[in-house]
Amino acid sequence: MRTTRCLFLLAGCCGLPLHASTALSVRLVLPEQPGTMVENIGRVFARQVEQRCDARVSTTGLAPVTAELAVTPGIGAEGFRIEDGPGGGVRIVGNDERGLLYGVGKFLRSSRYDPAGFTAGAWRGTSVPQKPVRGIYFATHFHNFYHDAPVEEVQH
Repeated sequence: MRTTRCLFLLAGCCGLPLHASTALSVRLVLPEQPGTMVENIGRVFARQVEQRCDARVSTTGLAPVTAELAVTPGIGAEGFRIEDGPGGGVRIVGNDERGLLYGVGKFLRSSRYDPAGFTAGAWRGTSVPQKPVRGIYFATHFHNFYHDAPVEEVQH
């Protein structure tokens, strides 16, 4: 069994619970050999945080917000678990690389972004898809975002 770890140590600021902390910086720590997919997941995380608020994601220095990402089989195909980690941190564990991506997506969607910075989401739990196919319907004929946005933005 292979385990890949990527640390985003999401530690609460000043000893406060993580969900109560808003931060202007997030520390991203990748494993020594993260693999292409895990590196890309890190870039997605950083891009989404930095586009949505004034917080900055870095790989060096200290930051009040940090999270641990890991790929550990045993959850279920494409499944993920988000749990409290040591020291008030958050662990996002994917069964596989896709599961990790979906876990990061859930975490980002449950987090808050505002001028004060980034506030980590409080959702905790496990999610495993019931079926092996995931899909999305883009209603492209209603003059909504997916109809009118530049293709590059839709791809992001």
